Amino acid sequence: MLSWASFVSGDIPKEFIDLEEIHGLQVDLRYASENNFTGENLYGHFRKAFLHEVAFQKLKKASQFLQKKNPEFSFLILDALRPRSVQRVLFSKVKGTPQESYVADPDKGSVHNYGFAVDLTLADKQGNEVDMGTPFDDFTDLAQPRYEKKFLQEKRLTARRLENRKILRAAMEFGGFKPIMNEWWHFNALDIAEIKQNYTVIE
Repeated sequence: MLSWASFVSGDIPKEFIDLEEIHGLQVDLRYASENNFTGENLYGHFRKAFLHEVAFQKLKKASQFLQKKNPEFSFLILDALRPRSVQRVLFSKVKGTPQESYVADPDKGSVHNYGFAVDLTLADKQGNEVDMGTPFDDFTDLAQPRYEKKFLQEKRLTARRLENRKILRAAMEFGGFKPIMNEWWHFNALDIAEIKQNYTVIE
């Protein structure tokens, strides 16, 4: 069993890599602050973003693509590896509510809990978040890629905001990540079934 305590103590398993090793990338872990939907700091003093080396290499490739195609932007990491203990806290906040579909049930497992998912956005040259139409952890239809065309027609999502989302998705998909249909900020490096079969959850 791999424990979150190992990461906190600095005893990092060799297959996990600190995302700050990727040139030009910024990290602002939202669950290490009160700037998230729970309003609580769930990571304490921990400020490092890690991914499994397989996902890390894909993110590095995506970042290089972004720097080449859209050098005015860089990646801003909002969350990466997330222990299942934190996943349980997040799920407890939404269980039985309309927002439950936005947070994976920890008993079934989240891709984040294995270090194969990343939440991120774009930042400009000054380090400011780019306008995506909603903030991170916005549990409304406006945050869902599946409704983007509809909201563009209704003028609830501007062409610029949609283009920003497309730039993010294009880079991540080039790196080998897959987006999901209900959060513009979330990307998976592998399918959950493959992950569960071959990798270890971080408790």
